[in-house]
Amino acid sequence: MADSILKRAGDALGFSKRGSATSTLGSTRTTGSIGSGEGAGTFDEPDRELNLVGQRRFDEFDRMVRDVSIVAAGVRLFLNLTSNAVWTVNPPEDLNENEKAVAQGYADQVYRELFGMTSSWSSIVRKTAAYRLYGFAIQEWTAKVNDDGSIGLKDIEHRPQKSIARWNRDEGGTVESVVQRVPGRADVPLPRNKIVYAVDDTLTDSPEGVGLFRHLAKTASRLETFLKLEEIGFTTDLRGIPVARAPLGELKAEVEEAGPPESEARARAEARRVALLAPLRNWLDKHVRNVKSAMLLPSDPYLATSVDKATTPSGTPKWALELLNGDSSSFEAMAAAVNRMNQELARILGTEHLLLGADGSGSLALARSKVGTFYLTVTSTLLDLCEIYDRDIIAPLADLNGWPEELRPQMGVNEISDRDIEQVADTLAKLANAGAPMMADDPAVGEIYDLLGLTRPEPRVDEMDLSLNPRRKEPAPADPDDDLEDNPEDGLTKVRVLRSRRNMAKARMRR
Repeated sequence: MADSILKRAGDALGFSKRGSATSTLGSTRTTGSIGSGEGAGTFDEPDRELNLVGQRRFDEFDRMVRDVSIVAAGVRLFLNLTSNAVWTVNPPEDLNENEKAVAQGYADQVYRELFGMTSSWSSIVRKTAAYRLYGFAIQEWTAKVNDDGSIGLKDIEHRPQKSIARWNRDEGGTVESVVQRVPGRADVPLPRNKIVYAVDDTLTDSPEGVGLFRHLAKTASRLETFLKLEEIGFTTDLRGIPVARAPLGELKAEVEEAGPPESEARARAEARRVALLAPLRNWLDKHVRNVKSAMLLPSDPYLATSVDKATTPSGTPKWALELLNGDSSSFEAMAAAVNRMNQELARILGTEHLLLGADGSGSLALARSKVGTFYLTVTSTLLDLCEIYDRDIIAPLADLNGWPEELRPQMGVNEISDRDIEQVADTLAKLANAGAPMMADDPAVGEIYDLLGLTRPEPRVDEMDLSLNPRRKEPAPADPDDDLEDNPEDGLTKVRVLRSRRNMAKARMRR
């Protein structure tokens, strides 16, 4: 009985009595699908905002970035920080000496290829990181043959999101290729093994993803509506809508008394009526208060008729211009709504710290917390890009050159953070008071010089008493290039990071 139950359980899980995979379930074959809505390779997911459906949403996103200042500031900050990271190419770990030398050669070659293309590596990173905003990003790489016969990279070029017309996927939903629509040319197929593809699929199974711009679009539209209303209020003197008065009845009667319809006299009277009303109509349509805002009107008043048929002038003019009086207290509520929309947009982008202090509130601790959270988001994006570049750049390049899979290098990137020099110095001072003083040759000294934007001092070994520093057993070299063998980390990787930081510090000094 027990054996029968175990057998049935094994069969249900796809294994025979001996534990091998059964042929009925086909455990090595994908049988399901992600099931996202698709039609002929297009993925227009339902959206209640009609202007955000299909390819037109990318035009809306571009307009939003150009016209909404807080969105533009947040997007530029995010992409600039992402592109400013220090990138490295590292060989695999746990290799023997011979394999390590070969793998290091592969890593050096990849590094040279990445920083020797037509497009700069920082611009390529910036375009890839935009997948967080648009939902996806696609770039096409082009190979070249180097002088030594090896295969390198000529360039990695961006393919705009709105130009991607079709997605071809297998039964399980994996993207196999995309089709780009180029004006003036036939549709261009881009196979999956020739593109760098990044997607933000956290909230959807569509290959186009859902980026932050979709979350920003509705709030940005409301913000623009509030700003337009505020502008109308200011141009109308903050009091209301304009009102014009004219003797329309008299003008109409003059036209009717001029003659029968379609007569020449009737036409002249009608033309006169239109000419008299034209200045008022133009002013109502295009009223914007400026130094030239003026209008000359007749001063004729209406005549009041008494019971005995006597007429006397009234105090009401036949022609007049005025603003319909209104309560201007709504402008404070309007300003509060604009600030609230700005806060919401900045919160979605993770750049709420840009608005701290604008209303006279906020604290240093709150700013540090929000800045730290934003930098974590940037670092998380960089780590995602490492996996994407390993899969879509290094792997194809390794295949083209015939490199063994176990020796393929991997991308590396430094953490993006905002370190406060005063906080660092205060911490080191507290450590010194606690019995852990920092010596002149301590690596932290160089880090502090980098934070200050100063050139690192050259160590003077002849005047340095190394016996006071038990952590150092021999003098430090003047240049990290001179001694890399004692470093347990990858020497070439460490040198590149340090060189980049020194060059950045020197550039700040020159400025």
